[in-house]
Amino acid sequence: MNHNTGKNGKLKLSLILFAIIFLFFTGESSLLAQESQTRALKVDPFYLKVFEEAKLAFNRGEFEEAFQNIKIAAFGLLDEPDLLGEAFVYLTVSAYNLKRIDQVEHYLKEISRFKLNARISSSRLPKELKEQFDKIQSTFKNGVTG
Repeated sequence: MNHNTGKNGKLKLSLILFAIIFLFFTGESSLLAQESQTRALKVDPFYLKVFEEAKLAFNRGEFEEAFQNIKIAAFGLLDEPDLLGEAFVYLTVSAYNLKRIDQVEHYLKEISRFKLNARISSSRLPKELKEQFDKIQSTFKNGVTG
C-alpha cells in the first residue's frame, strides 16, 4: 500500500507541476496578448474618432472637411504606421480632389519618407480608394520632378 501511495504521490506531484507549467505559459501568452492590445491602443481614442468621422465625410464627398480632420487625426497616428499610411492616402486623394497639388506632392513625399507604400498596398483600404491613390501616385511619379 505504501508502494501505491508513493506512485500516487509522484503522479499527483507530476500533475501539479504540469498544471503550474501550463498555467505559467498560458498566463504568459495571455500577458503577451494583453501587451499586444495595449500597443494597439497607443492611439488616443480622440484621434481614432476624428479619423473615423473624417472618413465618413470623405465618403460623402466632403473633401475639405475630410482633409482638415484627417490632418488632425494623422498627428495622433504617428506611432501607428498602418493607420498613418491610411490617413496619408485619404489626405492625398482629398488634396487631389480639392486641386491642391502642393499638398498632393507633400503627402506623397511623406508616404515615401515614412516608407509606407508596402503598408498601404496591404492595407484594409477600400479597393476603389487604393486604385484612385495608385493613379494619383503614378501620375505624380511620372510627371513630378524632384
